[in-house]
Amino acid sequence: MNPEVPFALKTIKAPYKCVVLIERDVTSEFRQEVSETLVQTGCRYMMAWGKDCSLWDDSVDLADLKRFDYGEIPPEHFVMTTWHTEDKLSDVFEFAKHNAALTYDDVELHRCLVLDISAASREVQIREIYERSGREETQV
Repeated sequence: MNPEVPFALKTIKAPYKCVVLIERDVTSEFRQEVSETLVQTGCRYMMAWGKDCSLWDDSVDLADLKRFDYGEIPPEHFVMTTWHTEDKLSDVFEFAKHNAALTYDDVELHRCLVLDISAASREVQIREIYERSGREETQV
C-alpha cells in the first residue's frame, strides 16, 4: 500500500481483525483515513507493527471515538487496538492468529486483513510469514 496514491481497502467480511504493517512515513491525514475506514468496515481488533505504530493505535482509537461523537462506544462497535514496537513480524502474526480475540465480545474473529504500507509490494512474502503461523482466512 502506497500512501502517495488514493486509499482503497480490500473487501473483507466483517467482523475482522487487522494487522497494519508500517514500513514508510505517512501523513497524519492518510493514517486518519485508513483508521476511519477500518472502524467503518467492521474491524474489531487492530494490531500495528513498524514505524510509528503507536500513532496508529491512537489513530484507530480516535476514529472509533469520532464515530460516536466522542461519547460512549457501544460494546458491539468497540475496536481493540495494540501496537508492537519491539516484536518481530512473525511474533505479531502469531499473536494475531492465536491471541488476538479468536472470540472477542462474543464475536469470533477468524478473518484477518493485513495492510502492508511499504514502498514495494511484498504480498507473497507477507502471506508466507502469516501462513506459517497457522491457518486462518487472510487477505493482504
